[in-house]
This record gives sequence, C-alpha cells and structure tokens, in this order.
Amino acid sequence: PPSPQTMASVVSAPSGSRPEDQGSSSQGPENNSSSLTRAVRKTDYIRTAAQNYISRSANILGAPNLSTKGKSIIQADTTIHGDFGAPIHIGRYCYIEEGVVMILSVVPISSDPLLAIDRPSSGYYETPPGKNEKALPIIIGSHTQIGSNTRIQSVTIGSCVRIGSNCTLSPRSKVHDCCIIEDNTLIPPDMVVPPFSRVRGSPGKIIGTLPECCGGEFVEGCVQDYLHFVRRLED
Repeated sequence: PPSPQTMASVVSAPSGSRPEDQGSSSQGPENNSSSLTRAVRKTDYIRTAAQNYISRSANILGAPNLSTKGKSIIQADTTIHGDFGAPIHIGRYCYIEEGVVMILSVVPISSDPLLAIDRPSSGYYETPPGKNEKALPIIIGSHTQIGSNTRIQSVTIGSCVRIGSNCTLSPRSKVHDCCIIEDNTLIPPDMVVPPFSRVRGSPGKIIGTLPECCGGEFVEGCVQDYLHFVRRLED
C-alpha cells in the first residue's frame, strides 16, 4: 500500500463551493447511502497523490501533522486541529462527513501537582496545549466512517468503526475495532469501548455486541462507498 501522505498542500489550496454530498442516518450509522447519493462536483475537492478527496471547504489546521494511508474522503466544513503539535493518522478508505471536528486531547506533561494546568481533565477545549501541557495523537484505523457534526477527541479509533452523526467522543477515550457508535451518543472521558460493541446514549453505554463477520462487511462497504463517490465525481 502507498505510504502515508501529509495534507500540507490542503491549506494553500483555494477555497471553492461547498459540496452537497452529505446526509445523516436516522438511528444507526452503518448505512451511509444518503450522504453518497447527492450531487457532487469535482471542482469542490482536492485530490491528493494518495487518492484522498478533501473538500475545499474543509479546515485543516497544522496540515503537516495530518497523514493518511489513502483513498479517504474528508467532507465540507470539517475542522482538523493538527496545530496542537501532535500527529493525526487516518487509515485507508475512511469517510469523514460534513461538520466533523477533530481536536487532540490535552494532558499535563507531568503528574507533579505543583505544575498548574489551565483546564479541567474532562473539558472539551479548542485551544492548543499550554506551558505545562502536551497533546496526545489521534490514530484512526482503516474503513472507518464518522458521521456529520460529530466531535472527536479520542486518542484511538479502530478499524471498521461506524460513528453516527452528532456524537461526542470525549478526551482520551478509545474505540476499538468493529464498533458502532449510534447517532447522538456521548462517549465520556477515558471510556474504552471494546471490540464488536454497539454504543448508545448520553452518557454512552454498551447496548449489544456485533457479530465477528461485521468487519468484512464494513471493509467491503467502505471500498464500495469510495468507488461510488469517485464515479459520481467523474460523471
């Protein structure tokens, strides 16, 4: 597979019209078809060498800290905070819908109580680390989809994960492979979601498990969604 590619070229690209390639599921996020059937225009996207498609309306801050393995789609009005000084890694065939915000978790650089920090541990902040703080990387696996208007501050999101719309994944949380996070779910700080879990609610609770075969279905679905998106751009 191609090596990861940084998104530094995105920040210097001219802005264009906003695409209309978005929608949200009514309950679970596993069906992304509504956001893949609306009209899109090729001029609304930047195509990278790794065959990613980045909306010209996406806001990529600190672009050199963002890397992807390729063939992922980042939609309009998404904000990715690579300006916190730690890397953000995105796998292959990921789909990030409109209005998603990714912000790195910020933690103290030391457990020394004499080193004051500027924010509570459970807060969701959009300011870079202070003097006695550091940012933690975000690592997102392959074949993962993130629904519209979702806020991400997890440290890891595995492969084959479906995250619905209007969700909040709080600081330092972890979501393992093959999970579904339903629409409007709040994942509390430091929560660890085990593999093959289905999560719902505010705060989020595990309400069921997924069959082991779901990983293969998620992989195939993401590949087909990407190919369908590319075909529509070329029409």
